[in-house]
Amino acid sequence: MAHFTDGTNDFTADKGLSRTTTPSIFIQKFGDGYEQRLARGINPFTQGYSASFTTRTRAEAINIINFLEDKNAVTSFVFAPPELGSKTAETSFSSTVITSSGLDTTVLSPSTPSHILVTGSTNNDGGYTLDQSSTATNNATTLTITASLTSESNAADVLIQAGIKVVCPNWDLTYDYGDYYSVSAEFNRVYEA
Repeated sequence: MAHFTDGTNDFTADKGLSRTTTPSIFIQKFGDGYEQRLARGINPFTQGYSASFTTRTRAEAINIINFLEDKNAVTSFVFAPPELGSKTAETSFSSTVITSSGLDTTVLSPSTPSHILVTGSTNNDGGYTLDQSSTATNNATTLTITASLTSESNAADVLIQAGIKVVCPNWDLTYDYGDYYSVSAEFNRVYEA
């Protein structure tokens, strides 16, 4: 289940999400067909996701478009693709600490992701950046985040998903029929705090 949130609404992409990965490399060509290749930078891959949100109500489609327009491909947001892992667990929130029973670090990939989405609580936020000191002990994981959890409250079961920072450089809105619309969007991974 790939999704993102605008802080109020969760938007879940349709099945069939695709990811494109392109290595970023320097190539030096020499005579007689010889060449050398070198990875460019500390994050030598560009990753893009193509997501579709088909046959959505007008209100949901407009909420998605408004969110993307507000971000304007400049401000990043947390997107949770399914390959990074997720877990529904009883969770408590306190200041900058999320404690979740039954969630061990093997559920999320990488084992300590840099960003997470927390959904299913009374307030949904746009995602959290994790402090790298997050730990797992005895079937419980303590995730320490860099910002305060001011709007989250304890909830019996919430969904915690590993996420990545993305920007959306383009999107399309299609009128399907009646009061239903479809949105297709491209999310490009960015590396920032």
